[in-house]
Order: sequence, then structure tokens, then C-alpha cells
Amino acid sequence: MKKLFASILLLFLSNHFIAQTSYRTYQWNEAKNLNPDTVYSITFEKEKIDSIPLELMRFINLKSLNLGKNKLSKLPDSFSQLSKLEILNLEKNNFDEFPIIICELSELKQLIINRNNLTVIPYSIGKLTKLEFIDIWSTPVINFPDIFLTMKNLKRIDARGVSYGPKFQKSWTEKLNWVTIEFEPPCNCFE
Repeated sequence: MKKLFASILLLFLSNHFIAQTSYRTYQWNEAKNLNPDTVYSITFEKEKIDSIPLELMRFINLKSLNLGKNKLSKLPDSFSQLSKLEILNLEKNNFDEFPIIICELSELKQLIINRNNLTVIPYSIGKLTKLEFIDIWSTPVINFPDIFLTMKNLKRIDARGVSYGPKFQKSWTEKLNWVTIEFEPPCNCFE
């Protein structure tokens, strides 16, 4: 019973960890009129943007950026200027390919990229040595990259919303035994 309570508490806290910051989150229309050196968190959630405003690259001290629930399909090369980002939310956009430029964000700890049409996570994700959490919920990723095996700070992967077979789930749960991987119940599908 204690283990069940501890597991539920851990899940609850990890789900709420994303939202907890010690700095204020600004809407873009508010942030763009402020001194970029003093802004650490910006949200564009549900702004229906299909490209990143170039002005955003002035905010080099950003730690958290929410671009969720928009129409983005790519990120500009200049995105790597946001090198202090620790939390990046790209959920529910139009990404068909993993934006490789993300792998240049060496401080990134949390990547939320769920509900996109990605099928591959690139090997270059291994550059994100501080990554603790990746959310690919309801994203049809075919396989996990072997580079995950070297990512010792990785603590949690949310892979729910996609049916993986029992062999796949068992294999990755054993390989990444220090990581909490959330899967749907296994399917009776071909592996």
C-alpha cells in the first residue's frame, strides 16, 4: 500500500513539476514590451502561430517557453540562441519531423512534444545530457533511439496514447531501468 501511495504521489508531483516555476510567465504581447534580460518565461499557447517571431530571439535568458497548441511545423535555426531554456513545450502542433535544432539546447530538462506526427526521435537527442523528462504522449514514435541508454539524467518518458507490444515495452523498461516509462497496456500487435 505504501508503494502504491508513493507511486501515485510521485506521478502527481512529476505531472505538476512542469507548471511550477519561480518566475513569472508572460504572454507574448506583454513580454515583447519588456526588457528581454528580465523575462524568464513566455507562453504562446493557443495563439494560432505558424512561425516563431524573430523578436523572440532577443530573450536569451528564457528558461521556459510554451509554444503548445499552435500550428508550428518547424523552428528557425536561430532558435538555438535560446540556450538557457530548461522547459520547452511544443505539444499539439504540426511537426512531422523532430526539430533537430532542439538538440542544441544543452540546458533543456523537460521537452513536451506530445500530439505531433513524429515517428522518429533522432540520435542527436543524446546531446541533451540534462534532459529529465520527455513527453511523447499520443505521438506515433516507432522506436526509441538507443542513445537514450546513455542519458543518465533521464527520469521519465510519457509514451502513453500509442499502442506498443509487450516485447517492446518489456525491452525498454529493462534497458532504461532508472527511467519511469508510462505506456498504454500492451497491444497484441506485431513487433
